[in-house]
Amino acid sequence: MIRRLLLLLFIAQTTLAQTVTRGPYLQMGTQTAATIRWRTDMPTVGRVTYGLAANSLTDSATESESTTEHEVRITGLTPDRQYFYSVGTTDAVLQQGPDHYFLTAPPADTKRKIRVASFGDCGFTWIGTNQADVRNGFLSFKGNTPVDLWNLIGDNSYEGEDAHFQYNFFTPFGPTLLRNQMLFAVPGNHDYSNRPDLAASQAIPYYDIFTFPTNGEVGGVPSGTEQWYSYDYGPIHFVMLDGFGTRTIDGVERKLYDDTTSHPQVQWLKADLAANTKKWTIVYQHFPAYSQGSHNSETEADLVAIRQRINPILERYGVDLVLNGHSHDYERSWPIHDHYGPMSDFTSNPSAYRFPQHNSTGRYDGSAGSCPYVTTSEKRKQGTVYVVSGSAGAFNPNPTPNTHPIMVKTEKVIGGSFFLEIEDNRLDAKFIQNNPPGYVIGDQFTIMKDVTRTTTYPLTAGESATLTASYIGDYSWSSSDNASFSGTGRSVTVSPTTSQTYVVSDGHGCVQDVFVVSVACGSPMYTVRTGNWTDPSVWSCNRIPTASDEVHLRHRIGIPSGHTAHVKHVIVDPGVRIQYGYGGRLVLGE
Repeated sequence: MIRRLLLLLFIAQTTLAQTVTRGPYLQMGTQTAATIRWRTDMPTVGRVTYGLAANSLTDSATESESTTEHEVRITGLTPDRQYFYSVGTTDAVLQQGPDHYFLTAPPADTKRKIRVASFGDCGFTWIGTNQADVRNGFLSFKGNTPVDLWNLIGDNSYEGEDAHFQYNFFTPFGPTLLRNQMLFAVPGNHDYSNRPDLAASQAIPYYDIFTFPTNGEVGGVPSGTEQWYSYDYGPIHFVMLDGFGTRTIDGVERKLYDDTTSHPQVQWLKADLAANTKKWTIVYQHFPAYSQGSHNSETEADLVAIRQRINPILERYGVDLVLNGHSHDYERSWPIHDHYGPMSDFTSNPSAYRFPQHNSTGRYDGSAGSCPYVTTSEKRKQGTVYVVSGSAGAFNPNPTPNTHPIMVKTEKVIGGSFFLEIEDNRLDAKFIQNNPPGYVIGDQFTIMKDVTRTTTYPLTAGESATLTASYIGDYSWSSSDNASFSGTGRSVTVSPTTSQTYVVSDGHGCVQDVFVVSVACGSPMYTVRTGNWTDPSVWSCNRIPTASDEVHLRHRIGIPSGHTAHVKHVIVDPGVRIQYGYGGRLVLGE
């Protein structure tokens, strides 16, 4: 009788567990695998079904035991595909729909556009509607276009307890972004509830709520901890740092910027950056090295220490972009190097910290001085852009009037999110703000790698060459040696009979490639048009044939009166004639 009652109780509990109270949300995405997490109101054995169409979920993965915290890893997926999924139990589907999907990572050599959303300080719901406004502005901006990644820049909940995560993060973002954005994150001080004891123990719900790589499962050097880690996505290497958590070194709790010799996070950071071979390197760290927002990088010791001790490491390994939160505004720097002191250093001598090619605004929108920033794929110091984007939820209604001189753009009044599009060797960044019923782009900048090049193509007369611009944009082709030559595509095919120089430029006069096509005279020489034997422009080598040349007559050719044409051998196409003037003759053989 007791066994029967227990069985009935279990069945009743299973039947009642029909509500998803958190999620689903997506973690640990790779080319061939993804983790799906969700919470139910009662324990049940979770099941995920998935497939390549929302109405055709042909595969499934099931948990091994009953729980309320569901975490299912699905494997054997195809790279660079959109998968749809449902979550539920072994008996029922609890959530499913066309908005339940994720993208698997593309191959490392992909050339397609990769889209990355970044929200800083998003777990803040106390003042006004800024969190909802930023979310809605981003949703309006992205429309129906899938986004590959959603990276959080810290302070993902402004109280670190699980219940506060539910209210501050999962409730506002669950029905919109969480179910179809592959999520990675770094912690902020509020995720640790601003408590030094929790910074030392890492005993915070954040690490139970999220699943992040520890052993290089998504690329990068294994970190052995979810506190800090890295991951790869196509041509991008992401580095995720924890600036608030501590480790015990010589009996003292130290943050990563307190000890750049012994701290395990710094040791890992150096090893990871040294091993990185990706074209793009982007670092996420909650605390900004440069800010005059709700936090002051001139006076706050942690921010000063980051600038002095961590920035040199990042710049030395050629980091392209560093994303920060903490300050509740938007600030974006020029690509800078070696600026580790106070603001006054930059103000007194900006050229000491900006390479000459980085003196534009970077907007690349046709406005004055708005060319893109140009770098290379080499892992060396060549200018790093520092972005503060900490207003996706938190908002400073009474901003300070100060601005940091290192910043090209500062926006303190309206919150927003940060968005990246990376396509091969071009990065486009935008700060997205809400503007009902749509959005507005508050700032933008572009970085291009390995562009503005001069390339030499050796050809033999009669051969063709396909010339391809090094950059992604718009194209205007010309040649100083051929006034009639033009083109508007990224690639053109040319077959010059003599050496020529070709130029392709963008529409803003910012980027230009030069192609020097050097044509060697091949054998046999051939006619390129109808004309007289003694006219050099008739011949492929742009000279008159000699007794040592073989020639191929593709057009009607005339030998002038009294002229002797002496060649080694001649080939005449069908229907082609040689017309002799009075006394003109053709002699074969050397």
